[in-house]
Amino acid sequence: MKNVTASEICDELVNNFKLKEQVGNIQINLGDITANYNGKDAIGDLLQEWLAQWLKYKKYYFRTKTNTQEFPDFLLSESDTSCFLELKTFNAQASPAFDIANFDSYCTSLLIMPQRLDADYLILSYKMDNTILSIDNIWLKKVWELSSPSGTNPIKLQVKRGQIYNIRPCTWYSSRLVFKPFTNISDFLKAIAKTQTQYVQCDKYKTKWLQNIKSKYLDNTGVKIK
Repeated sequence: MKNVTASEICDELVNNFKLKEQVGNIQINLGDITANYNGKDAIGDLLQEWLAQWLKYKKYYFRTKTNTQEFPDFLLSESDTSCFLELKTFNAQASPAFDIANFDSYCTSLLIMPQRLDADYLILSYKMDNTILSIDNIWLKKVWELSSPSGTNPIKLQVKRGQIYNIRPCTWYSSRLVFKPFTNISDFLKAIAKTQTQYVQCDKYKTKWLQNIKSKYLDNTGVKIK
């Protein structure tokens, strides 16, 4: 098995495999009946399964967690603390609607493993036209490049009845974007820390949160977050 980076995977998909030029369909076989799938709810999970098979076909090294709901979707090395790859998908005919992460879980997990900030996010926008599936665009981003401020919060969130649920992506590719993505890891973390001061649910972990993240990241990586 060949060790590859997320950047090499993205480059191979775009330039050699030419994923944007491929078309396919999704079928379910049960008994003697075959049906073509024309929905959108399951496509994210199915594309994740497809990517795993493609990585095997290419003989690229990767691992997945036993609990497939845990971060990350793919580990690209034998290390449990680096080379994280997350796959996100969305309907190309709408704005990105996926969750980057659950807010509380993300904040607390960074206190233990701040290297999560270094994860790569492979994003696929897709089209489904009369059961024909195609990939409209492909991006490789860091978490802060998917995130931005919003009109009501320092970072774009899903909030219901005063409770934060998830960190949500901005439309990073739009030329009409009002709130631009963060340009660095420091601004992203500062936005999260500022958000924590505005919600009672964050009281259990917000004390010196930003300071603790920076300290732990330096200890674990040898790199200082400015």
